[in-house]
Amino acid sequence: GFVNWQFAAFKRTKITESQSLEFRAEFFNLFNRVNLFLPEVDVDSSFFGQSTSAFDPRQIQFALKLLF
Repeated sequence: GFVNWQFAAFKRTKITESQSLEFRAEFFNLFNRVNLFLPEVDVDSSFFGQSTSAFDPRQIQFALKLLF
């Protein structure tokens, strides 16, 4: 089966009364589970029944935003 956990967290910190800073962290495929494509179905192929590629591995992105 295909399993893909996504997670995001952010923290907003006030700098002044009208300004704040926001830090965000986002995780895609959080637990880095291997999700394979469907196996080869062509019986004439030397790769018949094998999955030769996978979906994207874990990806992490960070962001810093100034709100005013």
